Amino acid sequence: MSSEDKEAQEDELLALASIYDEDEFKRAESAQGGETRICLDLPQDFKIFVRGDSTESLQSSGFEYSVCFLPPLVLNFEFPPDYPSTSPPVFTLSGKWLSQAQLSALCKHLDNVWEENRGCVVLFAWMQFLKEETLNYLNISSPYELKMCPQGKGQSQAPVGSLEAGKDCGGSATA
Repeated sequence: MSSEDKEAQEDELLALASIYDEDEFKRAESAQGGETRICLDLPQDFKIFVRGDSTESLQSSGFEYSVCFLPPLVLNFEFPPDYPSTSPPVFTLSGKWLSQAQLSALCKHLDNVWEENRGCVVLFAWMQFLKEETLNYLNISSPYELKMCPQGKGQSQAPVGSLEAGKDCGGSATA
């Protein structure tokens, strides 16, 4: 690890910690990395639509809800020793209300931002893109339909946006 890379990493982590509160940015204690929780800026009167499974007649019509926020996107990252001079941060991105394809598209865009800024720190640019441009980038508009995902035999179904952790229907993509 060059001293320039180490210094750039430390400066970036300190800058992010000063910009964001602890709910949004947490630095890892043991490694050069951390986690960011990104809450999107939703348009006023944003609605989600949850359609029931066609085999369950009571839910077949679906429900529409106005929401002020969605669960945050979570970006976990770790700096390789040669970041930012040579390598990008290693990261995972998850969002419980997004599909695998949508998460993959966002990860690909983050990779492109790195390529355009190779040699420079990129976390702030990544975080700003995710916060401000995710909806437009993925062509998400109101009402946004959440797809239903089976939770297992004999259990009721829950939307992909369910807040339950550890379910296969939630999203996570790795760059």
